[in-house]
Amino acid sequence: MAVVDNGREVAAFICSHVFRNERPVLLVSRATGDWMFLCGGSHPSGELPHLVGCDHLFERDQRLREVADLEPNWDAERQSIEGSWVRTPSPAEDAEGTTDAS
Repeated sequence: MAVVDNGREVAAFICSHVFRNERPVLLVSRATGDWMFLCGGSHPSGELPHLVGCDHLFERDQRLREVADLEPNWDAERQSIEGSWVRTPSPAEDAEGTTDAS
């Protein structure tokens, strides 16, 4: 992924923990096609994500570039900031927007 696409910085949604630099990014998701960089933890119900430019995240953690080629409908997860990324297809959502747990 280029940090700049057609002269514009690529945007990403991030959780509050990552935004406040309280936790590292352990989950990168493209389930909706958009970039989401998340801590992988739980959050209060109704919490809204923050929107930032990807270059800010890459400056904090250079290893995020390892998943910069993640395709839409895929996730990448690691157990720790030193861990290896594991890529998996994003869970499918049904018509109501709930995750298929099968």
